[in-house]
Amino acid sequence: MNSQPPPGGESRRRAEDQFKMTKRENPKVVKPGDDARQAEAAKTTHLRALRLAKEAADKNAANREAAAKASKSKPRRRVRAPHASTPPEPK
Repeated sequence: MNSQPPPGGESRRRAEDQFKMTKRENPKVVKPGDDARQAEAAKTTHLRALRLAKEAADKNAANREAAAKASKSKPRRRVRAPHASTPPEPK
């Protein structure tokens, strides 16, 4: 009498089963643009690592420069002592 399957019945079940099988066979379905995203992520990671390395090198150089300046002693100024030949001033 009714030759058509009820809507959402048997055909839906078959479609879901087929989807599950496909998912099991190929668990990682690559979406278009995933390669571009992964490439961009790798590029960003690489650039970040380079930036951090440069900042660390700059900081080390600044610390070495500051240490070098601190270790250099300035020439001491001689303070002249009062001469013994001059008499002290009377009060």
